[in-house]
Amino acid sequence: MSTLSFHGFSWRGDKKWANASKWTVYAPIVQCVNFAFAVVEVACGSVWIVQLGSHLTVYVISLSVNGAPASTNSSLCITDVCFEPSPMIIQTLLLPGCSLFNTIPSIHLHMLLRNNPPRLAMWFSFAFALLYLTSVLLSLAACKSSTSAVPAGLRRAECPQGTPGGPVQGVSKSVWDVMLAFQVSSIAGYTLHGAMAWKVHRVLKSRKERGEVEAVDPDEEAKRRQRARELWTKNYEMQGL
Repeated sequence: MSTLSFHGFSWRGDKKWANASKWTVYAPIVQCVNFAFAVVEVACGSVWIVQLGSHLTVYVISLSVNGAPASTNSSLCITDVCFEPSPMIIQTLLLPGCSLFNTIPSIHLHMLLRNNPPRLAMWFSFAFALLYLTSVLLSLAACKSSTSAVPAGLRRAECPQGTPGGPVQGVSKSVWDVMLAFQVSSIAGYTLHGAMAWKVHRVLKSRKERGEVEAVDPDEEAKRRQRARELWTKNYEMQGL
């Protein structure tokens, strides 16, 4: 397997972002921090599922064959395995996983390709900030409100063990706290990155309206894109597996 190559890597990133404002130059670092947040969230989500995985309820449903009930050893026997309490897969694994795989190409665009379209970055960042905000509000509403105001199933799924009306055995309070803290941090990180992208977009739009668009050498731009594609292929394709 070939070794990682970071030729052309730059913390300064896209010149358009770096020159738009003093604070937008830190956008690549913000995305690296968001990547780190996502890694921790995936780890916490995995622990969450493991802790709930020891409390499974197995239901066996037997089908009848020609009016006679099939035995439990029959191949027609259906076994449904479900979690009690049911883990919130979307919040614990799917959302952090999508965030993880969003930050990887974003960092590539910032630091290797050094050409990150601000409008695209803005939409993705604000979308993830909204998703994280929804997740955090749902968790807080389910676990901090009065027991009678929250459906029992939602409280069992969302809340750590020991919560009034919540699961007797489930995710630990410490894992729940860490997950919630990093999700709040992800809201701040994605909101900041989205604000940076909005700033860059506004600056470029203003410059274009004033006729101050910076000339770009097409050949140099094509070479830079080709180098970035080659680095991406070399760094991330699985060879020899």
